Amino acid sequence: MKTDEIRWNDRYRNTRYPSTVNDVIKSYYHLANPGQALDIAAGNGRNALFLAENGFQIDAVDVSGVAIDLIQGQNPAINCFQVDLDSYIPKPEGYDLIININFLDRNLFPHIKKALKKDGILIFKTFLDSHLQSQNQQDIRKDHYLKSNELLLAFIGLQIVLYKEEDVVALNGQKRESASLVARKRNLTK
Repeated sequence: MKTDEIRWNDRYRNTRYPSTVNDVIKSYYHLANPGQALDIAAGNGRNALFLAENGFQIDAVDVSGVAIDLIQGQNPAINCFQVDLDSYIPKPEGYDLIININFLDRNLFPHIKKALKKDGILIFKTFLDSHLQSQNQQDIRKDHYLKSNELLLAFIGLQIVLYKEEDVVALNGQKRESASLVARKRNLTK
């Protein structure tokens, strides 16, 4: 965790990140019952802040203490936790809404499913590995990118409301592909 924490603390001190809510959250958050929400890898808090303004009680988790301080400074009512996301397990059946934007840890997939309450909504968006293949890049973090349809298959036990893969412009201005998923937990999927 310490290496990730240092790297992300440096990034949040030195990089300007978007401050507007992610488009897929803005379009689909209303499907969830206003209640408990979890923002995984909350970063600068842009999405958690939006959800708090729209009636959710938020748990925001991130590896970066700098990011956590940014969120707390903007809205002290948001419950912020600095955690090692490699070993983090959200509370079972604890959330009406879970968001996971621009972060990928496949080990969390089963825990995310279990953390949703019945009729809970999952909104998940992150990058695909297609830019690695198309540009023949040797990225040391290939495990941080989804394969095509991987996100859909990982959450197939949920009722899929939206799944799409599309081109987006990443923070560094490069064109990348991302996958977006919105799903509802209709039964007590384990």
